[in-house]
Amino acid sequence: MSPFRCLLLVVIAFGVAVGQETGASGSDPNRPPCKTTQCRKIRSFLKAHYCGESPFGNGPDDGCEIRPPKKHLNVRLSANYACKWVEGVRSCKQQGEPSPELRDVLVGKLRGLGLPAEPEGKTYFNVWQPIGLDWSLVEAYYDHITLSEVTLCQVIAIVGPNSRVTVLRKVPFQKTDPDKNTVTTWSPLDLADASGDGEIKIILEGDAYEDHWIEVVGVTDGSFKTIFSGLGYYL
Repeated sequence: MSPFRCLLLVVIAFGVAVGQETGASGSDPNRPPCKTTQCRKIRSFLKAHYCGESPFGNGPDDGCEIRPPKKHLNVRLSANYACKWVEGVRSCKQQGEPSPELRDVLVGKLRGLGLPAEPEGKTYFNVWQPIGLDWSLVEAYYDHITLSEVTLCQVIAIVGPNSRVTVLRKVPFQKTDPDKNTVTTWSPLDLADASGDGEIKIILEGDAYEDHWIEVVGVTDGSFKTIFSGLGYYL
């Protein structure tokens, strides 16, 4: 075999090996490769605390059914809501309410995203505060469901000292197909030290059409950064 042909085969083999290493996870924007020590530590924590059956649905191979915790340790829930489907009808229950001032702020954020002054649907709220810390995770979620369409709008934010509001995720007011919702929304999953460094992180569930995954957001001095995205399942 000629030296050139031998070198060519080595290059091809290396390319195949790299392709297998990056694989599907490298092409999935919600599940980028997890190669750092911090990423692997976070993934192990998430699988231990928020994962059920694994793998689940049609993948990924290391994915899982996402299960919210039964109890939120060291978190004060002053407002919380939950929704479930019963015989094709969705029922949502709001427990607790944000303060009138915070409610006005959150509704104002939704109106800035296009929510009408007199919407047909309802708005639900989450207000979660890690015990001993000076910030809260807040959410306002609006939707109106009919047989032909879903109209929705959402904002998730941090409220810090002096009522400073930092928006983490937002969904502009829009309509979508109820049977094929192409809009990505997020749900608060927990507040926990997911990386073992003593700092509380925000743990969210991402929800797109037939695709569900977990995101972890770190908070430092009022700023935020997504430090993990992955796991979950798709159909």
